Amino acid sequence: MKIKDLILAYLKHLKALGRSYYTIRGAKYGLRQFARFLESEQAQDIEDLTDELLPEYQQELAFSLTAKGKSLSLRTQAQLLGVVKGFTRFLKDKDYVIHDPGEAIKLPRKPKRLPKVILSPKEVKRLLNAADMHTNRGYRNRIILEILYDTAIRRAEVSNIKLTDLDFDAGYIHIRGKGDKDRVVPLSKRVCGLVRNYILMVRPAFLQGKDPGHLILNRWGQQMDPNAIWAVVKRCAYLAGIKKNVSTHTFRHTCATHMLKNGAPVRHLQEMLGHESLESTQIYTHVTINDLKEIHAKYHPGETMDDKPRK
Repeated sequence: MKIKDLILAYLKHLKALGRSYYTIRGAKYGLRQFARFLESEQAQDIEDLTDELLPEYQQELAFSLTAKGKSLSLRTQAQLLGVVKGFTRFLKDKDYVIHDPGEAIKLPRKPKRLPKVILSPKEVKRLLNAADMHTNRGYRNRIILEILYDTAIRRAEVSNIKLTDLDFDAGYIHIRGKGDKDRVVPLSKRVCGLVRNYILMVRPAFLQGKDPGHLILNRWGQQMDPNAIWAVVKRCAYLAGIKKNVSTHTFRHTCATHMLKNGAPVRHLQEMLGHESLESTQIYTHVTINDLKEIHAKYHPGETMDDKPRK
């Protein structure tokens, strides 16, 4: 059987499982790269997918260059190899191969990066106030900003919120996260009030025809695309005069950092952010430690002591 046919079968399998558009798009891109490698190795049939072939592909990625002539980052290598491992696991589960040739592949460890941009509470307030609440579009944009900062959810998760996901009495939102993993995140009383008012007074102005059921609507009355939500944040950051490179993820980093500084337990924050491992959440503890070091250097008397020996 041809490997290219099995790749199509795998993508259909992901769609049948209800994987997100972005997961399937990433798998399609990764397997396209893998298929090019297989073609260069003249490996077209399932019998050609040997244990020796995948380590060769891993080595190929390690020495590959981007369009700008730079080496592929470990993160990109891990993503591409992860897609291939998912594909070979599918082949084993469906009995196309006797054993999984991808089991022996160890993914390169992705470096944990500290968030580059964290907003101060004053900057957050300026950004929130940049949305003109006297207009329907401005009020909707304010709701987007408020939810991003209040819950630290991702832009795609904001886009996917449905009216039925909201519980104003309990104060939470039901979120469908990455990998189709559901979680519940709290929503403050203040933001609950703003969202409730948006639903009653503003959202109906966006409806055109059948109601899609999503909380955030675009000007055509349809579910707002995650990229459009990103554009709202960029526009409001510009209007607020914030020079930092603000994005939707900036709200996620900022919310997490502010909560940690105020004493939020890391374990609880992990659940709120939807991180699989605590290691991902602990990135934010490094941010707060860096802040503590700056405060220590500025205010601790030991920093100004003269360490020169007395004569």
